[in-house]
Amino acid sequence: MSKKKGNKDNKDKNISEKIESAQKSAQETVQEAVEVTKSETAESTKPEAAEAPVEVTKTETPPEDDEPAVPLTRGQKFFKVFDKFGDLFVLNIYFIVTCIPIITIGAAFTALYTVTNKMVNDKEGAIKDEYFKAFKANLKQGIAIWLIDLVVFYAMYLQYAYIILNDNQTVKYLYVILGFEFIVFAFAFPLQWPMVARYENTVWNLIRNSFIFALTNLGTWFRMFYIWLFPVVLYFLNMKIFVYTWFLWALILTSLFAYICSIFLVKFYDKLENPEKVQEETEELKKMKKMNKDMQKNKKSARR
Repeated sequence: MSKKKGNKDNKDKNISEKIESAQKSAQETVQEAVEVTKSETAESTKPEAAEAPVEVTKTETPPEDDEPAVPLTRGQKFFKVFDKFGDLFVLNIYFIVTCIPIITIGAAFTALYTVTNKMVNDKEGAIKDEYFKAFKANLKQGIAIWLIDLVVFYAMYLQYAYIILNDNQTVKYLYVILGFEFIVFAFAFPLQWPMVARYENTVWNLIRNSFIFALTNLGTWFRMFYIWLFPVVLYFLNMKIFVYTWFLWALILTSLFAYICSIFLVKFYDKLENPEKVQEETEELKKMKKMNKDMQKNKKSARR
């Protein structure tokens, strides 16, 4: 009986030892797992500076123009228009002063359109600095084109005077030649100075391009031609109007007409510089017109 009890005690001890060893091994495995997780979390929370250096490029901040425009109040609109007229008044005075030598009229027109083109897009700086900078930059080219225009105009005047004073066979040919010269001059002259103000090219290329672009953009050409020609025709019909309004040209009319022409020239410049964008816009307009026509047809058919 004592032996049996001793064997039972030994068995119980062995079992208890096995249980304790199993518990210890389980605790060790748990501790190892905890240490592994701690090490992983520690590695994951390392600063990025430990990684390989990455080249950083400065990103430009978006310009202020990209921000949504805040609608202006009536008072702000009034003062904006009043400020614009003040700039046109000052610009007109600079134009008249630089036209006094007569030979510099071409450079003065170029500088005038340079400033008004910027004013239309609200990108003008100081009017004085912008004007005289453009005047100096385009002085030689403006003088050259203006002298060519004067020679052509004087030749046309001589032909016209000969036609009035004479009545022979050559007068019939002069009529045809004078008419052709007038058409070429009328198409080339209005776009000359905007082309010089906007683009860099040779004198003959600018004259040729102004004629070609006038033929391919008849809407823009006609508006500019009408704006400048209408006062001339009006004064020719009644000189009293010129007597009463000549001082307005010295004050604001010249720069005002150039500003109105610059408004029409915005689409003209876009067509030359961004033809793809203009083509997309025209296609969208055609689609919209087609959709409106289809909708109107559907409405008419539904009423019937």
